Amino acid sequence: MGKLEDAIKAKAIDMGYEACGIIEAASFTEFLAGVEERSALFPHAASFYENLKGRVLANPQDNFSWAQSIVVCLRRYDKYEVPANLEQLVAKVFLFDGRVSHSSEYAGHAQFGEFLQASGFQTAQVMLPARWAAAKAGLGKFRNNNFLYTRQGSWNWIDTWLIDKQLEYEKPVENARYTCPADCNKCVKACPTGALSAPLTMDATRCIAYLTFNAAESLPAEDVRESMGTYIYGCDECQNACPVNTWQGKAAFPEPVPLEDMLTLDTLFSMGEETYRTQLQPRFWYIAKENFWQWRCNVIRAMVNENPEKYAKYFAQALADPHEHVKQMAQWALSKVN
Repeated sequence: MGKLEDAIKAKAIDMGYEACGIIEAASFTEFLAGVEERSALFPHAASFYENLKGRVLANPQDNFSWAQSIVVCLRRYDKYEVPANLEQLVAKVFLFDGRVSHSSEYAGHAQFGEFLQASGFQTAQVMLPARWAAAKAGLGKFRNNNFLYTRQGSWNWIDTWLIDKQLEYEKPVENARYTCPADCNKCVKACPTGALSAPLTMDATRCIAYLTFNAAESLPAEDVRESMGTYIYGCDECQNACPVNTWQGKAAFPEPVPLEDMLTLDTLFSMGEETYRTQLQPRFWYIAKENFWQWRCNVIRAMVNENPEKYAKYFAQALADPHEHVKQMAQWALSKVN
């Protein structure tokens, strides 16, 4: 690598990233092939995968003709301690989200982008196939649960930048996958809804993450509600089950409003829409501001799966909710009370 490439990587480390690599801004053919394969494997999810191809820029130069290279940076988020009452409630990646402005990760990300521009690059940050970019850059490999792993595990966040100059690139990666033990299918068995039905596959429309914040037009089908457990935003089960993963967390993640106080089922159920819009939604923005009903439905379903008798009074109150989906979820919840 030349001096410029070395300077980019050194700056990334200074900004808190674990590793950095540089690849050509070429088409992500493997990603596109995988999307087509899953669309064929799960025909009922074909529209999701078709939309995914529109949202993820797998051919960067189609939209950014000036793009020559991709800078890929990886950081771990398992350095933080998980509050006990938030386990199996919110996925860890969203608890320790480096995109929120009060985090050191946010500052490091912004300063690294400024460094690239000050170094003379035109830059853009768009939704690329980030895991594939990191694999091509040699920063990690895939395991059976589809997550990108370093030697420390899968608790990784990946940032990418398009830049307008050709640089020296990482050596091509011959095999982008770790070989999991032949007798290990713990991640597959741990998937509560069967979305991960086999190694390196996924019916995204049955994934708890999709069901908690992407499926915004309808309620999850009754046959998956109980298997979704108490998760209200994302899921960690396939990563938790992986024997390669260990959580290192000791530090406290900075939060203006302590999440362990806000994210209790009682508090969330009693939260008014104004509080949701001003405090909760800006922190967990995958559920839109106008979809307050979706949070309420997630909370009611989690209450059922924790202890329906304990929360029966809330279900009765929810029957008076102005949104039809909340009423439907409340009726389902009451049917589970002995």
